[in-house]
Amino acid sequence: MRIRALIFDLDGTLYTSEDYTRHLMKGIVKTLAELFSISEHDAFKLLQDLRARYGSITLGLESLGVERSEFYGRLVEKLDPERFIAARPELLKLLEELRMRGLKLACHTNASRALAEKVLRALGIPPGIFDAIVTCDDAEPKPMREGYLKIVEALGLRPEEILYIGDRWRVELEPAKRLGMRTALVAEKPRGEPDFIIRDVLELREKLKLLDDP
Repeated sequence: MRIRALIFDLDGTLYTSEDYTRHLMKGIVKTLAELFSISEHDAFKLLQDLRARYGSITLGLESLGVERSEFYGRLVEKLDPERFIAARPELLKLLEELRMRGLKLACHTNASRALAEKVLRALGIPPGIFDAIVTCDDAEPKPMREGYLKIVEALGLRPEEILYIGDRWRVELEPAKRLGMRTALVAEKPRGEPDFIIRDVLELREKLKLLDDP
């Protein structure tokens, strides 16, 4: 079946930045320490536990009785993505080319909308280039099904007509594949059972022929 839309994860997929990842983790630790009135050492241990148990910090917040809006409201104030994430004009060009091919585009992230828009601005990507953006403000975070289904509904397509691109197999690609989507893993080494693997999202330009059945 012909691919008619692409859904992109954000962090680790549209860009990679070890410096920003460290900046983000420090912000998360400080926010958890504030919320629970604990030391940053204990907050770091809590962060590790949430990632190990839930695979997603955002999903783990619910188990702690923390409102995602409060957590991200505090976190966003501490973060400055533009200090660590360089603009990617070549990425914008790729997205524009995909739209010119008639493909719909969507972005699906576990971050809040305010944080997602900050990161997109750092990348030089206008949010309006996407036909749909789903964040943790809009739906339960990955790997829960709600966000995937919201995007499918917004795009007006069947899952079989969609390619999901992300950097984590278990948390984001496996749920997409279970719904019937095709998947592309952005990674250095194989993980899981994606339809194909790329090291950088820009390689999609060379992989476009794989998006459609022969």
